[in-house]
Amino acid sequence: MKQFFNTLSLGFFLATRQIVRGSKWASILIILIMCLTFLNLVATSGFLVGIVEGAERSFREEWTGDLFVTSRSENPYIKRTTDITNMIATSPYVREYSIRTIGGAKIEANWFEKRKEEDENSVSNQIAGVDPVAEDLTTHISKSVVEGSWLQDGDAEGIVLGSAYLDKYSRIADVVSLLRNVAPGDTVRVTVSKVPILVSPEESLTIPTEAPTLADGTTVTKDFIVRGIVNSKVQFVASRAYILDSELRKMIGKTDLDASEIAISLTPNTDPYKLKTPLLNNGYAEFAKIETFREGAPEFLVKFKEFFSTIGTVLGSMSIVVGLITIFIINYINALTRRRQIGIMKAIGVTEFAIEFSYVCQAFFYVIIGSLVGMFIIFFVLKPLTTIHPLETPFATITLVAELGSAFLKLALVVVVSMIAGYLPARIIVNSNTLNAILGRNS
Repeated sequence: MKQFFNTLSLGFFLATRQIVRGSKWASILIILIMCLTFLNLVATSGFLVGIVEGAERSFREEWTGDLFVTSRSENPYIKRTTDITNMIATSPYVREYSIRTIGGAKIEANWFEKRKEEDENSVSNQIAGVDPVAEDLTTHISKSVVEGSWLQDGDAEGIVLGSAYLDKYSRIADVVSLLRNVAPGDTVRVTVSKVPILVSPEESLTIPTEAPTLADGTTVTKDFIVRGIVNSKVQFVASRAYILDSELRKMIGKTDLDASEIAISLTPNTDPYKLKTPLLNNGYAEFAKIETFREGAPEFLVKFKEFFSTIGTVLGSMSIVVGLITIFIINYINALTRRRQIGIMKAIGVTEFAIEFSYVCQAFFYVIIGSLVGMFIIFFVLKPLTTIHPLETPFATITLVAELGSAFLKLALVVVVSMIAGYLPARIIVNSNTLNAILGRNS
């Protein structure tokens, strides 16, 4: 055992001497390469995950809340809405909640200027009846208003349009027909159907089109004044128009209090199941779909998450392979240039294991220093920077997602792989004939 520790000590001493007496610039370059390898492994996957988590966060904060209650597929509205909201209102875990009535609507602008059918300036999609105060407290929708202002409580004549209705906010306005020349202060004509029209969230994401012809006597029309324009990264939010809930109920002739959606925002760090489970235990799943923000995530977001997770795994695997090859080449060249010294050490009695261990120690040194520098950059530079100044994209607000535990696991993986890569070239050189190595002969 003493001889084994002496061998390790000798190998460590040889590694230290080679690093100290070697080229400082070469060492810095190797450390930089390992730093970039670790950054590629952690930061690339972190930004990919950040895209999905940013989108998920936007959906939770601006549309669904932490818990989302919607109507079942067989009903246009949530049955026993009053009983459900009474339970929500008395829960100690609820911070705010918003009750919405959803329907299909045709919105027309500048109808008084229309001289022929081709001049029609209209579009149809979802319209939401909301309590403007509760909606803003729950989803902070007023922060997404880019023109004008959000609805005021009691403003029966006001309407806020989602940007998906307007051609000036659309990149495909030259392909489809959207509302033209509409701004806050303009008057629009809203036509809704008295017969409940189920407009699913997925349907609300389709390109708005002109409303279908409805039978006489089934529609109600009213003029509204545009108060503001909502432009959100969450397309479900941007694809709706908003008026007072009481006003939409009057138009469609709805006398009961059954709603279409209830978005619930919970107190910070509260598990959504603390509210969902009591709702299910009271049998409300028979009258409504009760889902956490993850369960209610759109299908495309789930697929994006799976896709980016796969891409992150692939890129991470490539980073490890690159690191392995880099360390292998560096150590092989290093051992090859010291081939004669290795032969002399073997000739004077230094064991092969001590020599091999010295190269493993060198690989360990470069990987640890490079990876720790990379970790410092990630957790003390990139992560705080993207938290303060997140990357804004049309799809989501992106921050770097990196957990310390996961980073250490990846660090351990890189260390193990690199130590193997450091051992192999040393083994190849050390295993050669001692006399040939001293004389510099290839065979």
